[in-house]
Amino acid sequence: MGILMAVRLLSILSLVLLASSLLAVASPKNPNIVYIMSDELAYFELSHMGNPYIKTPNIDRFAQEGIRFTSALAGAPVCAPLRCNLMTGKHAGHASVRANDGGTPLRAGEPTIASILKEIGYATGGFGKWGCGGRDSTGVPEKHGFDVFYGYYDQVHAHSFYPPYLIRNSEEVKLKGNIGGRSGESYAHYPIMEAGLKFIRENKDNPFFCYFPITPPHGMYDIPANDPAWKLYEGEAWINDPAIPQDVKNYAAMVSMVAHNVGQVLSL
Repeated sequence: MGILMAVRLLSILSLVLLASSLLAVASPKNPNIVYIMSDELAYFELSHMGNPYIKTPNIDRFAQEGIRFTSALAGAPVCAPLRCNLMTGKHAGHASVRANDGGTPLRAGEPTIASILKEIGYATGGFGKWGCGGRDSTGVPEKHGFDVFYGYYDQVHAHSFYPPYLIRNSEEVKLKGNIGGRSGESYAHYPIMEAGLKFIRENKDNPFFCYFPITPPHGMYDIPANDPAWKLYEGEAWINDPAIPQDVKNYAAMVSMVAHNVGQVLSL
């Protein structure tokens, strides 16, 4: 069961979904881009990679039908610097964010993927965990090319799935029944995904860049008991074994939840 315990190394599942227009050679429209980055998901946690316990059917199908990049490397070994490397395309030695303290922002006016795409007519949206500058800093996403960013700006804020609020373009959006910690009424990942899917629907007729730096399965390992992901594990002996810590079971369900989210995007 060691694989389910998940060594605490930040690793990335990066799924780039190109719209069908990419395949339509005759179409002059630029391709739509959806980039899903899952926080702390190790490469062996996916069933198509050989994991015997965790179930990820939609990701497995995507891997089978799409293109897998098996020699890619992350730009940095930890959260905030990696996000900076991804957004700016800069080597870690030249990047603005080099520490994982949660407080270092992008420089004012620093180009990002979003700002470059915006210049050529793309709608740009981000939904999840930013990590490149908190509110009132030079690094907020709306100053770096994003029309809208909804979720967590600060990575410490992102440690809870039941925060009192999320952030939309530097403004607080209250979450009902939450005080932080490991329980509450509003599971933050749900409205983040809903906002991203809404962005795709609203911009379906124009080129768009939809960035999903989602937080699951990063700890704290919390997921509602009624999430659809649990249905994949009905009848599994280990999921009902009281000797296995609940966090281990939650982690498995959270990875399956991410696979469900990939299916939502693919279906849309």
